[in-house]
Amino acid sequence: MSQVNNVRALCALGTQWLVIVAAFAAVVWVDRWWAWPIAALVIATRQHAMLALMHEAAHYHFLSNRKVGDVVADLLCAFPLNMTTAGYRHQHMEHHRYVNTDKDPYWASMQQDPSWHFPRTPVKAAAVFLGDALGLYAPSHLKVVMPWTYWGRLLGGAKPKVSAAEHVRYVLYVSALITVLVTTGAWLHWLLLWVLPTTTVMMAFFRMRALGEHPLDAEIKGDETRETRDVKGTLLENFFVAPLNCNYHLTHHAFPSVPFYNLPVMHEELDKAGMLEDGVNRFDTYLGKHNSLVQYLTRKPEGSSEETLATTTPPPSQGVRMPLHS
Repeated sequence: MSQVNNVRALCALGTQWLVIVAAFAAVVWVDRWWAWPIAALVIATRQHAMLALMHEAAHYHFLSNRKVGDVVADLLCAFPLNMTTAGYRHQHMEHHRYVNTDKDPYWASMQQDPSWHFPRTPVKAAAVFLGDALGLYAPSHLKVVMPWTYWGRLLGGAKPKVSAAEHVRYVLYVSALITVLVTTGAWLHWLLLWVLPTTTVMMAFFRMRALGEHPLDAEIKGDETRETRDVKGTLLENFFVAPLNCNYHLTHHAFPSVPFYNLPVMHEELDKAGMLEDGVNRFDTYLGKHNSLVQYLTRKPEGSSEETLATTTPPPSQGVRMPLHS
């Protein structure tokens, strides 16, 4: 399951860019105002998928040749989203090593940001996601991703230092982007259909996925199987919220060497071993009416999540109950 398939990875990358190009072309071809927000929404979902592919490269299993994988991921996934694969990798490995502890950079930043604190009432929860879609939380999101960016590493002192090879390919990328924009005159299209979605609607999708991955409990359980979760999701939910099997996050933490296309099989093995429990580390959907993430996020805050769900969740099946540590 840990074997890398270059064809599947490149097909996934090519598919995202085909959809993006088609969305841009549709705006030009239709030439109506309503085509712009629809195209921006579709592009945001594929930008999210590109983040998932950058994540694959961060684990060195995007392509079988790691150096080539980093180059491709930078030029076609990370740089277009103003990030760098190496910068993201540095913090992401700390996240895996110290999940939901003070040393976990994701957990620490979320603890300091009230917008990540749930449960909330349905109205207040909806207000947070609407705020993301309108760009109201863009400054706080930018603060989190700054260490992953080229300029954050170059001028902000974020680790690791930018390598000579990264300097070269970043200059090549920026030169190519400017050349395309000057030649086509598509500055407005780039700003409204590319830059704007990354700071607005894509962040709403990102927040929903991130909230499903780990509970933000102040009291640490010390068991990765209870602090990481899988959300099966519907086809539509996974298109918008969790592309390329991002929804199998517990499975990914248990087996971080497994590429995204093999995670569903590994998820089934975890289920057979009795590691997954509804309402604790497994949800059926993000927005459904039964065993969904939104139910968990909008539950009554009194008591622990397990106490709250005890009346509606069937008793866990017997099986392996040992902590997993990636």
